[in-house]
Amino acid sequence: MIIVEIEVPMMGKRYDFQIDEMVPLYEVKEEVAEMICRKEQCLVKGDVQRLLIWTRSGRELSQEYSAQENGLRTGDQIIMV
Repeated sequence: MIIVEIEVPMMGKRYDFQIDEMVPLYEVKEEVAEMICRKEQCLVKGDVQRLLIWTRSGRELSQEYSAQENGLRTGDQIIMV
């Protein structure tokens, strides 16, 4: 497990998440979207799979690969748009 900070510009907020570094990011993304919407009491509209995940340096992460395969480590910051 690793802890990453996920920024969601649409919400204007950042969230800390503990994720399994071996799970493909498309699965992580679905869980993260659901958890954020539960916390913020909003509905998930549209296709969650269309959301993109970027590093703070601007590199798009491959959603078919795990966090480990994408080179993510504890403390990394990523952006979900």
